[in-house]
Amino acid sequence: MSESPSVPGPWHPVDSQGRSLMQRTAHIAGILAGVCLLLVLALSLWNLAVTKWQHAHNPVPGNFYSVNGRLMHLNCSGTGSTTIVIEAGASADWLGWQGVQPKLSQLTRVCTYDRAGHGWSQPRAGPRDAEAIARELHALLDQAGVQRPLVLTGHSAGGLYVREYAREYPAEVAGVVLIDSSSPQQIDELPGWRRSYEADKHDMVRQLRWEELRVWSGWERLMGNCRNTPSAELQHLAGQYDAEMCRPEYVGGENNEVPYFEATCKQAARLTSFGNVPLLIISQDPDRRREGMPANAIAELPVWAREQEASKSLSPLSWRVVARGSGHAVHHDRLDVVVVEMIRLIGHLRGGPAPPFGSTVIE
Repeated sequence: MSESPSVPGPWHPVDSQGRSLMQRTAHIAGILAGVCLLLVLALSLWNLAVTKWQHAHNPVPGNFYSVNGRLMHLNCSGTGSTTIVIEAGASADWLGWQGVQPKLSQLTRVCTYDRAGHGWSQPRAGPRDAEAIARELHALLDQAGVQRPLVLTGHSAGGLYVREYAREYPAEVAGVVLIDSSSPQQIDELPGWRRSYEADKHDMVRQLRWEELRVWSGWERLMGNCRNTPSAELQHLAGQYDAEMCRPEYVGGENNEVPYFEATCKQAARLTSFGNVPLLIISQDPDRRREGMPANAIAELPVWAREQEASKSLSPLSWRVVARGSGHAVHHDRLDVVVVEMIRLIGHLRGGPAPPFGSTVIE
């Protein structure tokens, strides 16, 4: 008869002392896992509660309209014609224009809005290219009964969406304002931009998943990362900015247009002329102080300036103003220039003096 094994095995039970230790270890591990789960749940619920409280205590001006089954936010103020509709830049929304809108609404009707997934417009599935965005804006303005024609105003990537809107609905456009607008050629013309754009697209999915985890778990709020700092003229809206932060259902919404930017450029390039429509171009200052600017940004400046000047060819009734000392956020850096020149355009549309068509000036 063979001897029994001297050590525990699958055919030989462990002794009671070893079994007791394993049970205690598993019990403690279970308790720790439960505590961690409860902590994450508590943080997540806390984050949700804070976002609801901030929204309730910072009422959003304007109205909400259903467009293709999703709510979109539109904020119109002032009276008169022609109505100005402002298209914000990439990842931006209505808030960034609350320095400009109150001033221009003393003269005429002004509307800012949020694209899907931005500000307070619900996220939506499907392509987020210029065609989709122009058609959603058109439907939104119809729902709200906004009178045409319009002065379409686009900043940065918003300028590409303005071009597509004007291509699809030319009869609705009385004037155009491009504020340091993106160019359809910038991906391949700006030094290093193609490489940077492809890298951003490649990293987006991983970054989005990580951001979702941090926001949904409440970790971002716990770490104090749910605050936003407005520009100087918008400090009174700090509560509105914070109310848009760390909302789980909006995670990634502000970047949902990035994968479609190249398609947007190709679509916008199809418009080669606005026709005989007044076109105001306001640009950043390529000769501003460059301390602290990375080398690639400095290399981009002369190319960007050439693209800005070339955009004058989109209308025989165009003029360009370089906002002295301004960076890309011209509507923050030189709010005064934006307001004065847009008032000039509205005055001309109402029968006033003609702007200096064909010129480029520095103000």
